[in-house]
Amino acid sequence: MRPRILGVSSSAVSKNVARLETRLGVRLLSRTTRSIGVTEEGALFYERCKRVLDELWNAEATLLQSRETPRGRLRVSIPQIFGLHLLMAHLPELTERFPDIELDVDVEDPVVDIVVSGLDVAVRSGHLPDTRLVARMIGEQHFVVCGSDAYFERRGRPQMPSDLGQHFRIHFKYPSSGHLAPWSFVQPYGDTPIPASLVVNNTEAGLAAATRGLGMAHLPVYVAAPGIASGVLRPVLTEFMIPFGALWLIWSSSRELSPKVRAFVDFVVEGLATVPNAFMRF
Repeated sequence: MRPRILGVSSSAVSKNVARLETRLGVRLLSRTTRSIGVTEEGALFYERCKRVLDELWNAEATLLQSRETPRGRLRVSIPQIFGLHLLMAHLPELTERFPDIELDVDVEDPVVDIVVSGLDVAVRSGHLPDTRLVARMIGEQHFVVCGSDAYFERRGRPQMPSDLGQHFRIHFKYPSSGHLAPWSFVQPYGDTPIPASLVVNNTEAGLAAATRGLGMAHLPVYVAAPGIASGVLRPVLTEFMIPFGALWLIWSSSRELSPKVRAFVDFVVEGLATVPNAFMRF
């Protein structure tokens, strides 16, 4: 390679080669007034140095690839209801698309501190006051009040949210706080107290109770939709329903968004946008 391509002068190259020959105690180049050639020692030294540089370049390329390719262990925390009804069915596609990601998924309802627990990303709902976190919305949560034909034949259908006081109501209790999840309606019904007849801390239990005719449940649409489609559940009060917050993907603001986290976030947001019942409303 000519010196000018490297951005150095011929004299500078000659001085550096001379210093190297002095340090090694051998001639690397044979010089005449008309040409410069490589000595046997110089050729040997060149081949050894070339192998070392090739290994260095390979190491750099491997490191750069690991920073650009989604790979490694990814710790994720998701609420049970979201995991069972939305995410778990799509994990095969995720693992097929990103085979170098090792998923470590905690399906849990108690909210944990993702910074303290060392989680890479989590799914959360509602408001996100923690300024240490970065969030990307997955979609709005829509709920539906529903019950079985057997229940409505016994008790009739409510026509207004204010009629719910005359019905058997299945409420969900947050495992992390013990608070009852509110039933969301348009104003002026949004603040209407709705006493519970049955309280469960598991959405599957509430769904089963409503399906078996015990009473009416207030469920996410993606949970109730299969039962409504099959006819075992009937929606009521649909014209009074409003979105109940949103679902978010969150990760720590103290960490750079790594390729594995970016791949997971993009996959969930883009993938669930195509799921028919994920964020629909009745």
